[in-house]
Amino acid sequence: MRAYLLALFCITAFLAGNIAFAQMTSTNYEIRWDSVGFGGSDTSSSASYQLRDTIGSIGAGQGTSTSYILDSGYRAGIFDQIVTFELFIQGTTVTTASALSSTTVTVADTSSFSVGDKIVIIQDRGTSQVAGVGEITGIAGSDITVDAIEDGAGSVSIDGTDDYVYLMDASSVNYGDVSDSEVVQSIIGWEVSIDMDGGYAVSVVDDGNLRSGSNDIDDVTDGSVTAGSEEYGGRSSDTTLSGSTFDTEDTAFTTTYQQVGTESDAVFTSRNYLTLKAARSGSSASGSYSHTLSLIASGNY
Repeated sequence: MRAYLLALFCITAFLAGNIAFAQMTSTNYEIRWDSVGFGGSDTSSSASYQLRDTIGSIGAGQGTSTSYILDSGYRAGIFDQIVTFELFIQGTTVTTASALSSTTVTVADTSSFSVGDKIVIIQDRGTSQVAGVGEITGIAGSDITVDAIEDGAGSVSIDGTDDYVYLMDASSVNYGDVSDSEVVQSIIGWEVSIDMDGGYAVSVVDDGNLRSGSNDIDDVTDGSVTAGSEEYGGRSSDTTLSGSTFDTEDTAFTTTYQQVGTESDAVFTSRNYLTLKAARSGSSASGSYSHTLSLIASGNY
C-alpha cells in the first residue's frame, strides 16, 4: 500500500491572561498594579522595538522570599502576556541508541544532531514502543544530553535492541509504504509557554478522514489501532486529560476539536506529544492517503 502522508500545520495563539500577583479586586473591577510615579512616557515604539519608560523611580528593584516576589518601582508590574506554541514532528534522520542514563542517551552517530534540536527517543520501535521527547542541551562524543524526557505514563528504557533516536525536524508525517502486518507510528510534539493562572489546553481537529480519492482509512473505534485492521487514530502523552479519551486509549481524530494536552496552572515551559498510529487490512485499497491535522493552544480562563 502506498504511503499514508499526513500534512500538519499549527495555529499559534497569542492571548492575554490573568497575572499571578496579589491584586485589589471587587465584584466589577480589578486593579492589577497600583503605583505613584512621575515623568517619562508610558510607551515609546518604532517599527522594530517597544520601550516601557519612566523617569525618577525610587526604591525600584525586586525583593524575594520563600513565598513571595515583590517588584517595586513605577511600572514594575507591567509586562506583555502571550502564549507561545511550538510544534515539532518526527523526521527521517535517525540513529540507533544503546544506553540511557538519566537524561543522557548514547547513540551510534551524533553528526546530524545539534544543541537546541528536539529529539524523540524510542524504546522497542514498533506496535508497543515507548517514546520520550526532549531538547538537546549538550553533545559529547557519542552521548546526547537533553533538558528532560517527557514520556507520558511510560518510562523509556534503552538496552540497544530496537532502540532509536529521531530528529524532530519534519513539516509533515510520511509513513512510506505500509504493510498489513504492522502498525506504523509517528510522534508530534509541542511546547507551550504561558503566564496564565488557569493554565492552557492544546486541542486537535482534522479536515476529514485519512483518504485517497474516494477511499479512506477507518477511524479507530475500539480503543486500539491493531495490525491487520484498517484503523487510524492517536494517543497523547498527557495522562491527565478530562476533555477526551486521548490519554487512555487510541482515539479517532474528528472535525470537532478534542483536547490532547492541558496544564491547570501557569507554566513557563511545558512539553507533551501525540503518537499517530495507522494500520491497513488486506482489503485496503492502494493509494497515497493524506489529510490535515490542526493543533491549537488556548488559555484556560
